[in-house]
Amino acid sequence: MHRSIAAAAAVVALTAALTACGGSDGDGDKAGSTKGTHSSAAAEPGGEKSPEAAPSQASSTAGKLGDTLSLVGIVGLGETTAPTADITLNKFVDNAKSQGAYFEAADGNRLVAAEFTIVNTGKATYSDAPYTPPTVVDTAGTAHNGKPGDPTDGESLSITMALSQGERATGWVIFEVPKSAKIASVTWQMDRTGLDPARVGTWTL
Repeated sequence: MHRSIAAAAAVVALTAALTACGGSDGDGDKAGSTKGTHSSAAAEPGGEKSPEAAPSQASSTAGKLGDTLSLVGIVGLGETTAPTADITLNKFVDNAKSQGAYFEAADGNRLVAAEFTIVNTGKATYSDAPYTPPTVVDTAGTAHNGKPGDPTDGESLSITMALSQGERATGWVIFEVPKSAKIASVTWQMDRTGLDPARVGTWTL
């Protein structure tokens, strides 16, 4: 009799223990499922493209008249980052006139002029001689450098330029080319040393 009662009590105790264990396992499964849901939800935004990943017109180094091109220069002495700038070719005049006789074109040549806007988009100062970075390129592939002087259409860029972060400058650069030359494009190369396509912007006319 006592043995039967003891056996029954043992069965009841064992059943209760198994039920408790099953409940714990069920809670554990729910917790694991919850963690999986949070992990999946957190991963979803990572699959979306960031704004930086989307292409933009300003990120290009080639365009047409009126476009803004983003260019990168060379890290200067005492700087930790390279200067960056947005350059816009605003206007182009195929037959330009100088404001003074000293800057007129030689016999057999003519003047052309391009108006640029330069905006420093980086932290480093962008320093340059504005008539040095740009060229005009004719259909024969010959590049013609800029020269100091003011066209009658407006004021030229300064002989020297130093733009701090966020500063901008707008002005003309004149070029002397053969009268027979047909200008196909205008270029601007930041920190014009060697040839680095990433530092050259080209506008097709």
